[in-house]
Amino acid sequence: MNWRALTIVLSAGLASAASAETIVARSGEHDGFSRLVMRLPEGADWSLTQNGTGANLKIDVPDVIFDTSQVFGLIPRTRLKKLSQTAAGQPLKLELGCECQLASHVMSNGYLVVDIRGEPSEAGVYQPDTTVLPLLPAAPPNNGYRFALGDEDVAASRFATDLASALATEKTIVRPSKTQEKPDAMDTMPEAGEVLTEAMSEPADEPAPTGMSLQLESDLIADSDLLDMQEAARAAAVNESERRLLQQIGRASNQGLLELMVSEVESDLRQNMLDPLGRSDRPMNPLDHLSITTAIDRETGLVAQHEEDSAHNLLCFANTEVAVHKWGSDDPFASQISRLRNGLVMEFDKFDEGKLLKLAKTYLYFGFGAEARAMLSLLPEDTDKTDNIDVLFAMADILDGHELPINNVFSGQQKCEGHAALWSALADREIKKNANTDAIQQAYAMMPVHLRVHLGPQISTFFSHLGEKHMAEAALRSIERTGVEDVPDINLAEAALAELEGDTVAVAQELEEEVAEGSENTPQALIDLIDLHFQERRALSPDVPEIVASYEVENRDAEFGPDLRAAEIKALALEGRFQEAFRELERLKKHDGDTAHAMSIVPVMTLLTERASDVDFLHYALTFANSASQKETAAVADSIARRLLDLGFASHAQKILVGQDVTSKTEQRQMMLAEAAVALGEPAEAIAELENLEGSKANRLRAQAYLLSKDYNQASEYFMAEQETQEATRGYWLSENYQAISGVEEGYGAVASVTTEIDEIAQDPVGMPPLAEARALVETSVGTRNRIEELLRQVSEIPES
Repeated sequence: MNWRALTIVLSAGLASAASAETIVARSGEHDGFSRLVMRLPEGADWSLTQNGTGANLKIDVPDVIFDTSQVFGLIPRTRLKKLSQTAAGQPLKLELGCECQLASHVMSNGYLVVDIRGEPSEAGVYQPDTTVLPLLPAAPPNNGYRFALGDEDVAASRFATDLASALATEKTIVRPSKTQEKPDAMDTMPEAGEVLTEAMSEPADEPAPTGMSLQLESDLIADSDLLDMQEAARAAAVNESERRLLQQIGRASNQGLLELMVSEVESDLRQNMLDPLGRSDRPMNPLDHLSITTAIDRETGLVAQHEEDSAHNLLCFANTEVAVHKWGSDDPFASQISRLRNGLVMEFDKFDEGKLLKLAKTYLYFGFGAEARAMLSLLPEDTDKTDNIDVLFAMADILDGHELPINNVFSGQQKCEGHAALWSALADREIKKNANTDAIQQAYAMMPVHLRVHLGPQISTFFSHLGEKHMAEAALRSIERTGVEDVPDINLAEAALAELEGDTVAVAQELEEEVAEGSENTPQALIDLIDLHFQERRALSPDVPEIVASYEVENRDAEFGPDLRAAEIKALALEGRFQEAFRELERLKKHDGDTAHAMSIVPVMTLLTERASDVDFLHYALTFANSASQKETAAVADSIARRLLDLGFASHAQKILVGQDVTSKTEQRQMMLAEAAVALGEPAEAIAELENLEGSKANRLRAQAYLLSKDYNQASEYFMAEQETQEATRGYWLSENYQAISGVEEGYGAVASVTTEIDEIAQDPVGMPPLAEARALVETSVGTRNRIEELLRQVSEIPES
């Protein structure tokens, strides 16, 4: 039964440990303060209380465990002496080594920052526990008052002051940790003010008693009834006003409105001065860890700058953590590795953790990431390591060329001042605009030769993509100075630099050289080469599609497999092999999905529209217009619709244009929609599309739309505005507005004139004898026939518009 009970207890303990959440605390030493940093669980409440040289940090997460094994590896035990936690879920206790002040805030990325500010106390020198006025000066002045109190009086008063501060903090702090309360503590201990009052009532030269005990404290409380109540109320009001004034002064100082002037005093009197902004004996403000910004702050830009300053180097790893250039020497690789591997395994088949770490760092020094990861994986999980193992794992992945996740240990450190900026850029695979480029260059220059050769092309490429030509050239020159001839990725780096300079011929040459070498970078060089030829609309070598296809078969399931398939399709389209390109598009859709298909079809349809014959274009474009999705047609809709309109397929052009996003409609697209509507006999739609559009083309389309709607006068006005006289006179003639074209003698002006004459000649004779009327009718008939012949001749001579 005993072993069964033991099994149940161990199982429950393991389950509890598995469900506990571990918070890793990091540290950093700065000028004037030490810093603790830890990531808060999402949505967790927290509180920090300080009492003298002790503090408690509580995070409201069940069974939380604080991992402080790495804290004292980077900071001394001067300001922070000890960190402890009694059990899972209990607060983290901070034992301070000085009269320090704690400042805390939460960063936007969820990190809790605790700054321990203050100078470490010197040994043998008395330091007061609080920053209130002391009871006894270290050096009594020659004149004035002094307090005749013994050591026990001072101790009792200080105990009362600390207890009152602790109780005030317990009442005001947000989400306080639960502690055991001592009943009637305030009934048995005197206030500091009462001790001062009682002491000041004694003569200055009277010797102080030496045998005081706790009975004196109860006597002092009993005598407190003799105090002047009005004076006490007035003193309380003054203290409250002082508190509010100091709070406003502190806020104004943080916002930059005021600058505190600190006067120099003699060293023997410094410990007796009142610190108006001290916090060690004041109740903590429950809103200290909140950031509040008023409308005035936002408008005037007076928000405190210390947040940005502290955030700048908050998560920056120290140079010692990533100083890879110091983890090896000029000795041969074999001698360094063998020396460390000797004695790696100790008795009982246990590994020497120190040698494991050194061996892993040595592998990193020589650029062997996989071997370094293997050594790091041998370290036990519960080992007390001062090194940040996660950083070493990330460096190993970077050296092996593995892609790190977006949220990695180096995220957001490109602005750092030290070597972490370089490793952050390598982890992000780019140098960002706000990066500290000087720190990146300096860290790169300190690397050993073999790592400069290994990482130099990447750094140069990053600078080229950033637009920093001189820095990219400097990285390439540093590689040349090493004397190494065969440098991986050098052609890609030189191609990126040539692209920055706008020399596309040099870019093509560098990429072709990389392809010819047949290295591990050949697939990427092929992809870049095909993209360059597509942008420049250059012809490829006929064998390039087959070369890309062979690499695609070899790397079908690799990381860049989809890029190779897209490059093959683009190469086939550049060669005019559209039938094969569309066949590969269908295969890509089955393998990589609709998104990849939508991206790859854009260059194919672009080249089809620009280069294919009318038959080939219509063969694929008509089907594309009827079945393609909006995502597939968005980038090529305008060019395809333009060619369809030119070929007379207005309905297909209209369909592909109408299916596009309304917010992306341009003037060119509106013109084509109006043109398609006119071609399809839809004048109302054409006029609606032309609304708010100006220009000759828009006016001509409006005139054609009005002609379709038989508003000939309106159409003629737009034709006249564009100097289209023949079309304008035709419109006036159709509307029988002969007066508007009375001065025109050519074209439809002459036709209108003949038409008017026919009307006049064709008048029937009136009031004539029958014989004369018959003769007049014959003459009118002959004249009418002649004018009709003239009219037909005039119409046949009008050129078609």
